[in-house]
Amino acid sequence: MLTRSRLLKTRMRAGEVTVGAWLSLSCPSVAEIMAQAGFDWLLIDTEHAPYSQGDLEVTLMAFNGQPTVPIVRVPWNDPVMIKQALDLGAEGILAPWVSSPDEARRAVAACKYPPEGARGFGPRRASRYYADMDAYVASANDAIIVIVQIEHIRAVRAIGEILDVPGIDVVMLGPMDLSGSMGCLGDIDHPDVVAAIETVVAEAQRRGIPAGVPLDATTDRLFEWAERGCRFVIAGEDHSLLRRAAADALVSLTSYARRVDREE
Repeated sequence: MLTRSRLLKTRMRAGEVTVGAWLSLSCPSVAEIMAQAGFDWLLIDTEHAPYSQGDLEVTLMAFNGQPTVPIVRVPWNDPVMIKQALDLGAEGILAPWVSSPDEARRAVAACKYPPEGARGFGPRRASRYYADMDAYVASANDAIIVIVQIEHIRAVRAIGEILDVPGIDVVMLGPMDLSGSMGCLGDIDHPDVVAAIETVVAEAQRRGIPAGVPLDATTDRLFEWAERGCRFVIAGEDHSLLRRAAADALVSLTSYARRVDREE
């Protein structure tokens, strides 16, 4: 059970760069296409995108047969929300707005069964409706990927203590909310915001924890953060990738049509 998440954890622990993207369109067909594209992982955003529990269930089904690991950003760092996502078959959890060591410990505990944590029991779909219950329970604590998201300057100031909490596999930045907490909402290139992000990435590097900086950005900018030490690389969001592909296709075909018109 949970073979793909355990393999991903092994790669991350070895320091490999892994590449994924966001899912926010709450459409299982989009999830299936993205999973089939070959990403290492996909982040399903139930915090800001319109996913019901039913939407999440069928979205997770779209990963069947693919090596891509489904990770869910829950709406809040709440043990009930985390439990529900894991029981539906999520193989990783992104807990938003983690700003203290206690909040980090809460996220980790919600992802792990006792005695390591406090996750409630009921992995119906996750264990193939209890057909593989023993195997799932035996592997879940080690295999589930735990990600904490740093979205406030308070969290940056406590980042060393947060990342010292056992059980954290990845640290994710939230540049927009971070910039807002610093009085410059949206200015993620502000020197103070960049310095705060670099602080988090540096502390993660010291501990061998992969870091990610989500940006709706060009490939060059993603490479820039990878060069700064990020090993959890986010290629974009489903709607932004679609928007850019559509715009590029339109520009290309419009240019071609105009050239044909001139030749005629």
